[in-house]
Amino acid sequence: MTAPKPFSRLAFFVHTAEMLNHYQAVWSLLGADAFDVVLHGTHEERAQSRELIGGLGYSCHGSLDVIKANHRYDVVVSNHSMYDHGSQPMIKALGHRQVRFMYALGKYKHNFSSWNRHYDLILCFGPWQAERLRECCDAVTFQMGYPRYDAYFRETSLQGQHPADLGLDPAKKTVLWLPTWLELSSISRFADAMAGLCDRYNVIVKTHPLSVEADPDALKLLEQYPFTAVITRVYDNLTLFRCADYVVSDYGGTAFGALYLDKNLLLLNVPDAEQDALTGEESPDVLLRNDIVNLDPEARWQLADLLGDESLWQQQAAVRQRLRRHYFAPSYGFSAELAVLALRNIKNILKQG
Repeated sequence: MTAPKPFSRLAFFVHTAEMLNHYQAVWSLLGADAFDVVLHGTHEERAQSRELIGGLGYSCHGSLDVIKANHRYDVVVSNHSMYDHGSQPMIKALGHRQVRFMYALGKYKHNFSSWNRHYDLILCFGPWQAERLRECCDAVTFQMGYPRYDAYFRETSLQGQHPADLGLDPAKKTVLWLPTWLELSSISRFADAMAGLCDRYNVIVKTHPLSVEADPDALKLLEQYPFTAVITRVYDNLTLFRCADYVVSDYGGTAFGALYLDKNLLLLNVPDAEQDALTGEESPDVLLRNDIVNLDPEARWQLADLLGDESLWQQQAAVRQRLRRHYFAPSYGFSAELAVLALRNIKNILKQG
């Protein structure tokens, strides 16, 4: 019998299987022998993560199993610190040094919460996040860019490629709708108008990863309409962005993924979104509406006219370039290399920082 692989010095904390798509570019560069994946969540969540991530050859351990084994990693990478173990944060129970790997832009109150103080180093997307983090914690920041989308810039021949499993009509342009979940979701207010685009466009809907459990009514509503594809499972946004001519979003991080990739972006507004517990008036997904074309629910039937207005999208192209410089480090196509560089040199970065 083969002896079990010993624990590594580096771990990535994963609480949902969707994190595979977030970390995969970095994992590929590190190599499977260089780190462990520590799984957290319900039995079902851990099982799904283990099936997807372990199936790719990465070593997976349950969070409580690591703690019971009295192992502490030198470095634990996570995207937030919102779970506890006894009287301390779970990530601190798992390791000595803590690295936050920013998951997204948007939802200001969440991303810049007090739990950032649990981190020693924060890998962020660019100058805007670095400034905000200095206001809420003492962690050292390192601007890496957006690693999960490196392949978009490196594999340009795949842009425009239609995924075979989505049944897209190659004669139509494609609209990708990426709504968030719960109170800030645009689904209940815009589903009818978005479905009205289906005669003219392929319309793909990909729901928030947590909507299946937390927002089932929204998913039932989507079933009433003839969308080209409704994706509720783990699915890499990179594949969807490649085939999208237009991206429609509301709040959270997906709009910034589209911005990073310079996609035609349209925002759907939810009343009083700036009052939500996760956003606030200074939240970037709220402020983005000062520059990016957006629609209120009562104007939703203007969607087709806006998407078809070529002069509008020519104007928006220049706006997006300015916003990309504001929010992102210019590491298009090699952000994962910078993240790996930071992880391998964490001692020096913290010492100098």
